[in-house]
Amino acid sequence: SMPEPIAPYHEQLPDLDRELTERGNLGVLVLDASLLVEIEDEYGLKAYEEVRQRVFKIIEDGRGTDYRAGDILCLDRPRGLRFLFFLDRKRRRNVALSVADLRAARTRLMSSLVPKLERAAFPYRKNLKLEVGHGLALYNPLLHPGRMVERAIEGALHQASHQRRSEELLVLERLQDVLLRDRVVTAYQSIVRMKEGTIMGLEALARGPRGSGLETAEKLFRAAEDHGYLVEVDRLCRRRALLSSGRVPSSAKIFVNTLPATMRDPQFRGRALIDFLDRAHVAPHRIVIEITEKEIIKEYEMFREEMAYFTDLGMSFAVDDVGSGYSGLESIAKLKPSFLKIDMS
Repeated sequence: SMPEPIAPYHEQLPDLDRELTERGNLGVLVLDASLLVEIEDEYGLKAYEEVRQRVFKIIEDGRGTDYRAGDILCLDRPRGLRFLFFLDRKRRRNVALSVADLRAARTRLMSSLVPKLERAAFPYRKNLKLEVGHGLALYNPLLHPGRMVERAIEGALHQASHQRRSEELLVLERLQDVLLRDRVVTAYQSIVRMKEGTIMGLEALARGPRGSGLETAEKLFRAAEDHGYLVEVDRLCRRRALLSSGRVPSSAKIFVNTLPATMRDPQFRGRALIDFLDRAHVAPHRIVIEITEKEIIKEYEMFREEMAYFTDLGMSFAVDDVGSGYSGLESIAKLKPSFLKIDMS
């Protein structure tokens, strides 16, 4: 096998020991890419090596821009996937290293190098999340230098997982705020008749509040799924879409995305629904409920029964993303929806 372009840290211990003894401390950043090993399990060694080589190249190219040229770069072990950056001394030798410096170095790596590395795993991995933590080796004349370095690496890994949890909590709190304060904005996208070029309907698209990190529907719903708030977010988006549909010309239909679970929502049935539509000034025949093909396949029987309830009220159905997944053409044919939305590809 090819020699690794980055050596494991135990091969660099003499250098690290010298730095530690002279300086009294060593800051370290650990970039944890160990998730990439899953690529080898799923796609085999060749794909894994291809991604690894890409990762090594990106890290090498980032020297001097994404991190300092003088940082000592190592792996945690032979053929490892945790990259250790032992931080170069400060520009001014007489200024001591501080924890703020470690944080700043971590932030720089997270904002510049990490996004490039996450893209390197494509097409084997999308939405890859890499972690970076910072740690500190303090000189202790009683310990072997390897032990001092190990403690710093452990500290950095611990800090990275703590950081990830606090970032997840921040997303959770933002999501809860969206739900507490109804902070979903509805945008409308036209659905046009191709022959005449006229608008036959508008699809209601949910957007999170600006600056929340949840602006796109994808991010909003991914956060909702991660934190177990899918139904709550779905209900809010549907309510906002119908209430703001006063802006839509009364000749146009309103396409609203819905999860199957929401069909069982008691406030989306019976008297409550009729009153709500009155308040929103929307006649039932203008509403088209959109469900993705995936969801239909999953809950076909239940969905078919629920569907009759809404079509009796005058609403119609659309199946979205037809052909993008399993293609349950048989199920779709049995459901007889009014509209099919075929995946662009």
